[in-house]
Amino acid sequence: MGKWLIVILGVFLLFGVFASSINSGITTWRTQDLTQSFSATTAAGQTTANVTLSNDLFQDDTSRVIAITSNITGESPIATSYVAATNKLLVSALNPSATHTLAVNYYADSENSAIKAIGPFLALLIFGGLLVGIILMGKRR
Repeated sequence: MGKWLIVILGVFLLFGVFASSINSGITTWRTQDLTQSFSATTAAGQTTANVTLSNDLFQDDTSRVIAITSNITGESPIATSYVAATNKLLVSALNPSATHTLAVNYYADSENSAIKAIGPFLALLIFGGLLVGIILMGKRR
């Protein structure tokens, strides 16, 4: 019993140490880093604009927007929301009454259908494989 407890504790420690690196690698494998330029005009009192991304934003999550830059000095635009059905990204913190040239750098879903099918399960396969391997090694001893 004590031997199995040590094996299980070791597995959890390994997961804790390597989980972030493995998940980062899987995300990199499942995405493509894209940059697109847009022109957006804001009216008086308006500080937001919608831009339409050409590819799906990874996991439909605005945290997957790496950076948004503007041609207007001092402006720091941010991604506020995303509508997956239309690929519309709402950009806020824009200066009112201005024409903006925005560069949106984001992680897009991979276009590879095999990656789209396997990708969501890859972390489970890796961690499950490690767990099975450790258990089998423990049984041999």
